[in-house]
Amino acid sequence: MTQTTQDPVTDKASTPPIIQDDEIDLVALMLHIWNGRWLILKVIGVFVVLGLVVAFTSPEKYTSTVKLIPESNKSSSLGALGGLASQFGLGNLSAQVEDGGIPTDYYPEIIQSVPFLQMLMQYETSFPEVGRLSLHTYYTEHRETSLLSYITKYTIGLPFVVINALKGETEEVVQTVDGESKVVRLTQEERETLEWLGNSITFEMGKQTGMITVTVEMPTASLSAEVANRVSELLSEYVISYKTDKVREDLEFVEERYAEASDRFEAAQETLARYRDGSHGQLTALAQTHEQRLQSEYDLAFNVYNTLARQLEQSKLKLQEETPVVKIIQPAVVPDEKSAPKKKMILIVSVFLGGFLGLGLLFGRMIWGNMKVQFAAYKE
Repeated sequence: MTQTTQDPVTDKASTPPIIQDDEIDLVALMLHIWNGRWLILKVIGVFVVLGLVVAFTSPEKYTSTVKLIPESNKSSSLGALGGLASQFGLGNLSAQVEDGGIPTDYYPEIIQSVPFLQMLMQYETSFPEVGRLSLHTYYTEHRETSLLSYITKYTIGLPFVVINALKGETEEVVQTVDGESKVVRLTQEERETLEWLGNSITFEMGKQTGMITVTVEMPTASLSAEVANRVSELLSEYVISYKTDKVREDLEFVEERYAEASDRFEAAQETLARYRDGSHGQLTALAQTHEQRLQSEYDLAFNVYNTLARQLEQSKLKLQEETPVVKIIQPAVVPDEKSAPKKKMILIVSVFLGGFLGLGLLFGRMIWGNMKVQFAAYKE
């Protein structure tokens, strides 16, 4: 006499059918879930354990925010039309038509560009345990990695590790801030540092107000504030450099010509004075002709010097007028609370995911059991 064992989850004798006459029996549904509660609790327990591992092994992160607003000395030609367009979701057109400036819509691309991140990764700051280091050195030599990321790197990400090792170093053309093009060689460590910095910076811009919000997430509280301030400084320098490059070149050219004209004027002035001192009031025609020639050279040198002096002042004023201002509305503040990992949220999500997966397994077993019964009946 053989004795058969029945799965309490799929036992139809103890659990009435859930679907009868194309309608769901809620009592039978709840009874089925109650009978399979231990399976659901086991799955939830596994997910809670995984959540605890993630919550307590993930490195701490702190977030700092800087709020800026770009100012311009030139008013937009759109006037009220620009504000009306922004209300219809067309963006800040007033900033986009600014003469010679960078539209604020391009700021995220600037921050995520290789030249910008290269300058940022060379930023040096003090760390409590290791002293003063650049961000690149800190990331490659002293950064704390979580157990989960380490396991993921050498399991799921192992093929990418092998591919990157086989590729080695490659050359990449980078456009620098001063407009010159050069070829740089990025090592794998530098690429990883650039990717880390790019992922640590988020950029938001209010379409109505034009206010820019830069958020930086770093492993320590002070580092997040320092990097956020540095990002705002580099962005301001980039915008100013882009807008004033041509005016600055003109100013340097005028300064060089002004220095040359000043030397020529002083030389002509000194030559004329020496000749007059040495002539002792001679009234010969030759002496008068020579003095007139020296006087003409002096007048010409003075006129050129005077003209360049006015141009120099005009160029300085133009540079001041063309220089944009990125005003910091809210500077970075050292956060007093960490932004990650959010342990409570991780545990809540783990419980919900475990519950959903447990229910899925429970009903999957029920469907599979019904299919087996139907298949056995079909064979008979």
